[in-house]
Amino acid sequence: MSDDAPDFEISVPAWRARRLRAHLAALGEAGRVARMAGDDRAAPEDLAHRAEERRWLAGWDRARPDPVAPGPTPRQLAKIGRWQAGTSRLKAGEGTLRSAILDAVADEMLAVRPPPHGAIAAAHRETVRRCREAGLPAPKASRYRKWLKLTRGV
Repeated sequence: MSDDAPDFEISVPAWRARRLRAHLAALGEAGRVARMAGDDRAAPEDLAHRAEERRWLAGWDRARPDPVAPGPTPRQLAKIGRWQAGTSRLKAGEGTLRSAILDAVADEMLAVRPPPHGAIAAAHRETVRRCREAGLPAPKASRYRKWLKLTRGV
C-alpha cells in the first residue's frame, strides 16, 4: 500500500465488519439512485477510500436510466412479412387473403391490452378455422405467436 493512505493498512475488527459491509453495499445503491436522478459519473468527494469509490461507480454503471426493449430488426420484419403474405407458397390472391384473415382475427380478438389468459391460443384457433374454410394452409402456433410479437407487440 502507499504511504499516503496509512489508515487503510490496518485490519477491520470483527465487530465493525458487518457495519462496513452494509456501508459498502449501500454505496452501490447510492450510485444507482444518482444515475436515475441524472447525475454525472463522478463519485462524491466525501468518499474516503478507493473501494468506496469503486462500489459507488459500479452501482452507477449497473443502473440503466431508460430501459428500452429492442424492437424487431428490419430482417425480422421482412421475413415475417413474407410469411404473412405466403410468398413462394401461395398464389398472390391467396397470400392477400391469408394476410387479411390474420389481421382481422388479431384486430377482433387481441385488441385488449394486455390480452386475457388464453386469448392468443383462441385467436390462433380462429385463424386456423378461417384459413381452412378459405382453403389456405393454416399457420403453425409458434409462427403465429412470433408474428403477433413482431407485428402487434403481443
